[in-house]
Amino acid sequence: MLGVGIWLAVDDSAADILGIAGANGMDDGLYWASVYMMISIGAAVFLVGFLGCIGALRAGKGGNVFLRLYFIIVKLIIITEFIAIILIAVFWGQLNDGVRDSMYTDVTTKYVSETGTDSYSRSWNKMQVQWMCCGSNNFNDYKSSNFTIAEKKPVPWTCCVMKAGTNGESETDVQDLPLCLSEASRPLTYNFKALYPIGCYEALTSFVDENAGIIIGITCGFIGLQLLGSIMACILMKKSND
Repeated sequence: MLGVGIWLAVDDSAADILGIAGANGMDDGLYWASVYMMISIGAAVFLVGFLGCIGALRAGKGGNVFLRLYFIIVKLIIITEFIAIILIAVFWGQLNDGVRDSMYTDVTTKYVSETGTDSYSRSWNKMQVQWMCCGSNNFNDYKSSNFTIAEKKPVPWTCCVMKAGTNGESETDVQDLPLCLSEASRPLTYNFKALYPIGCYEALTSFVDENAGIIIGITCGFIGLQLLGSIMACILMKKSND
């Protein structure tokens, strides 16, 4: 948690992408409060582990107080983690629907332009270029958007296929802009060559699905180590009392 918190604090691209997935009312203040809270909790857990080390070194010499405190706190952390896992499993469908609806609202009402400096435009432009997607559900989302009304374009050029070796930071990076804009009027069954037809919600869920095994493995390993630590603390306390 400490490492992830620090990563989110220093990596702008992570903040931009999370700005899309968590845009349900999350402003910059709430985002940074969450990041610093994660760093604080990670540091606190690190200190709890330090208490366990001190307790183990001084077992039977007053160290059992540290071990007992370590055991109680770790047990509370494990219970909290299991509750969080259960809640995520129960409300996963609602979470998905909420993210999809939020992303659609961003595209149709909050996205400004390819060069917009606001957090929504910045986040969407970066995600559309990096994940090769367009809109929330697909490029048709822009048809009823404020962007299309203001800019008189069917999609932003960040929805277009970029030239090899470019990063999509300017309109000149687009492989074929006229073709891309014309393809935005095609049906979804069309064989697109210059426009990214899939939506960013699908790209986001695909990314999560592809990495689900790693996420689950790390989570189970982390909880397993906590359980092992608490069991060893109990054994050590019992042996020092014998």
